[in-house]
Amino acid sequence: MVFTENRLGLTVIISFMKFNVYKHILLLCVIILSSHHFCQDVSFNKSLIKKMINAIDSHNQLEFKMIRNERNEDGFTDGEFYAKLQNEPFKLYIKNDRPNDGSEVLYIEGHNNGKALINPNSFPYINLSFNPENSLLLAGGHHSVKEAGFKIMSKMFKKYDTDYGDLLYEIIQYHGIYKWKDRKCHKISISYPDYKKMPYYAKEDETLYRIAEKKLVNVGKLRDYNPDIDDTESLDEGQKVYINNVYAKKATIYIDTENYFPIYQMIYDEVGLYEKYLYTFLNLNISFKKEEFSSDYSDYDF
Repeated sequence: MVFTENRLGLTVIISFMKFNVYKHILLLCVIILSSHHFCQDVSFNKSLIKKMINAIDSHNQLEFKMIRNERNEDGFTDGEFYAKLQNEPFKLYIKNDRPNDGSEVLYIEGHNNGKALINPNSFPYINLSFNPENSLLLAGGHHSVKEAGFKIMSKMFKKYDTDYGDLLYEIIQYHGIYKWKDRKCHKISISYPDYKKMPYYAKEDETLYRIAEKKLVNVGKLRDYNPDIDDTESLDEGQKVYINNVYAKKATIYIDTENYFPIYQMIYDEVGLYEKYLYTFLNLNISFKKEEFSSDYSDYDF
């Protein structure tokens, strides 16, 4: 009876030792597999962002239709427009569906004294010329016509790749394939842990627009942070303003699986949803005629 009990105890001890060995082997396998999966995620994320940047940078001419929703002090804008865009040299034609249905904008870098030509399609029924950053031209939005298209997205990710290194691709979450307007898309989200409001000391004659352009942040946020400063107002040397250090606190982006363009973008700040851009139509295989960036073009009403 004693022998039986000792044998049973020995069996229990041996079984316990085997369990611990198996447990440690299992744990080691989980760590190795998790590490491998993590490396795969970082590598995949890096490859995906690189493909997006290359796609944006390799297309000089494109046409698109976009819905924009941008938060301001009155709520959210509700805008939709069709655009023809050439990135180099920069040329842009816009026809609005809303607001200001039928109004048109033509901006050609270096022409018309640096101003955008506008057909308001309403009183006073004459063409007008405005600085691209004029508030009337913005129609409650966050961006000037010079920021239309995808280039700002490419510039931001290039900057963050330099600033963050591999950490950028570690904080990107990949959610799989989703559909947007019958387009299959890679869905990713990015949360920037160091997002913050911070002081900035202006250079002489800088404006909030110039600062936003230089720092690749949203001039709409700079308006929010500096309500007593007009965004086109020249600042004094050393004048203190507030900026955000990165464009967004969080971003959710749908990247087309075929052309790798970010055709659905949701941008969040410290409050919540700040802006949303939805590209309902995108044509990358186009070559514009020279006259399509002229106010005399037969399809336009300037």
